[in-house]
Amino acid sequence: MEDRKRSLEDTEGETQAKRSVPEKKPLDSLSEDGPLTQQDVVYFKKEAIWRQMRFYKLQAAELAAEVSKHERRFQAFIAVHSLLESWYRQVVAISKHESPPPLDLAADSAEIDAVLDERRQLLAKLLQPLASASDEGMERVLDAVKLAADRDAAIKLQEAAQQEVDTLRAHIQNLQKEKDRRESATLKRILENSRITSNEPEPRGNGSQANGSAQEETKKAEAQTTAEKEAFEKLTVEHAEMKAAFSSLQSQLDEITQKLAETEKSGSDLESRLASLSEDDLNKNERYASVVSQNKFLAENLAQSERLKDDLVQRIRELESREGNLIALVNKELEEENTRLKESLSKSENDLVRIRAARDELLGKQAILKSEMENKKTNEELNKLNQMLSRRLGELEKTRQDERNMQQDAALEKLEKGELVKRLQILGEEVKEVEQAFQDTRAVALEKLKDLVDHESLVKKLTIEKNKADQKYFASMRLKDSLVAENKILKTQTAKSQELVAKFNDLEKTYVGKIDVLTKSINDYRVIKENALHENVKLQEALKQMTKGRETASKEKAALKSDLETVRREKNELLDELKSKRLNESKLEARLKSTESLLQKYRSNNTSSILQEDQKQLEALRSITKCSVCSKNWKNTVITACGHVFCEACVQDRLAARLRRCPTCNKGFASNDLLTIHL
Repeated sequence: MEDRKRSLEDTEGETQAKRSVPEKKPLDSLSEDGPLTQQDVVYFKKEAIWRQMRFYKLQAAELAAEVSKHERRFQAFIAVHSLLESWYRQVVAISKHESPPPLDLAADSAEIDAVLDERRQLLAKLLQPLASASDEGMERVLDAVKLAADRDAAIKLQEAAQQEVDTLRAHIQNLQKEKDRRESATLKRILENSRITSNEPEPRGNGSQANGSAQEETKKAEAQTTAEKEAFEKLTVEHAEMKAAFSSLQSQLDEITQKLAETEKSGSDLESRLASLSEDDLNKNERYASVVSQNKFLAENLAQSERLKDDLVQRIRELESREGNLIALVNKELEEENTRLKESLSKSENDLVRIRAARDELLGKQAILKSEMENKKTNEELNKLNQMLSRRLGELEKTRQDERNMQQDAALEKLEKGELVKRLQILGEEVKEVEQAFQDTRAVALEKLKDLVDHESLVKKLTIEKNKADQKYFASMRLKDSLVAENKILKTQTAKSQELVAKFNDLEKTYVGKIDVLTKSINDYRVIKENALHENVKLQEALKQMTKGRETASKEKAALKSDLETVRREKNELLDELKSKRLNESKLEARLKSTESLLQKYRSNNTSSILQEDQKQLEALRSITKCSVCSKNWKNTVITACGHVFCEACVQDRLAARLRRCPTCNKGFASNDLLTIHL
């Protein structure tokens, strides 16, 4: 707001043209003596705006703290909600029901209540068999419901205490505001000036100037003493109110603490009692006794059914053992014959395989020896050929060398020594080249010879493999002949086995007649078992009727509990209302006592001069807080463009009449430049 105020250069021309008053710069501090000036009024307005903004800041900080607290609670609520949703879906999925509709927290309360009611019915349907399993579980549920009711009552007491704390917090804010007003230098200065103005004496003659100054000082001291007394009396009244409120809150807190301790004690007693239930407690319960008697009756019927079942099972086992002995005897003879034949066959096959393997091994060795003999002959012939070639080559080289020597001897005698050396070098190089060519030719011949040997060895290996394949073919044909012979033997054995089976079929017919007789007796026992099952079904129907009666009783009990909860809720509301009324009553009583004491003091010390001074002070304060335009409404709207304060009606009238200039400084403003304050 400081940035939007007018500067001194902007207002200089306007103040000289439209106003005859000289230029004045608003003070940043209050004047210490003398009458109040326009600058002091501006400072007073600024201070009032500052106090209001400080109050707004305090409220904003409290609201921010509340918002952060609610945000944390909301995050925790969302986490708990998602966890409960996942648990609920898992429970429904395990029970093989349809997937429930999702719960939208942003929906209407009616839709949320409908979804929750549907889920409650489904969970009750799922948990009803578990809850009706035993009476002990029902007792635990009832105790848990009682503990939950006590916990809800304690939570309500805590909420009531929190409301009282909020009330005290608001009262503390008001006291902070009052403290700021008391510490305001502007208000103190206004009060002092109002007292000085009211206590100024009328002008008298020159002879009484000394007496007038003395009286003026006396009146100032009396006014200051009166102001201090009023402030002290006001603080006394507030102290009495706070003391009374604190005592009432302390008594309520003691009551809440006592109730909470009693609740915790009763909860611990119930838990200990639930943890260690005695036989007397169980026997006193009629439902427990009826369930015990029904359990005994059902146990007797179950034992009788078990005995009948054991008898029938024993007879069936005897019949099965007789039939099984006959079948086992036949199977045993067949298996013995079959194993004997298999053993003889496997022995013959093993001998045949052994002989064939030995024969194949000998044939392979024979083929390998033949190939090795042929390889030896071939190698010997090749070596002989190589030796003959080497010997022939040596002879040719020797004859050629002799010819060269003879020719060279004849020619060398005619040549000189230098030419002989050159020719010797040339001949040496030619000899080396011939030697290299001979070695290359010999290497090529050896390589081809090696390839030829490898090719011959490959042909020999393939020939050996062909011989082995022919031997295996002939062996498989011989195996086929042996299998055909074995098949004929097995056919003859199968014919003998069929004759034995025909004999056993005749025996089976005789045993079937006996089994029919036993089956009739089993049917009789089945009729007896069905009768027992019918009796069991009747007992189960009776048990279902009893469970239905228990469900109706539990529903009635739940309805009574809901009625009891409503009564408790109304009782708690009435108690809260009674507490608030007691608190207000204690405050009013304290205020009444302090006011009566002050009234008694004023009655004893009141004079007409004090009343006149109070009236003048009130008029001075009223003139400051009243609007300077209409002089009848309180100042409650500030123009932020210049800082001047007027009533809302006058400002709105000027806006409606398009007179959008401040009546004091004639600076323009708009509807956005208005701020509501409380002086």
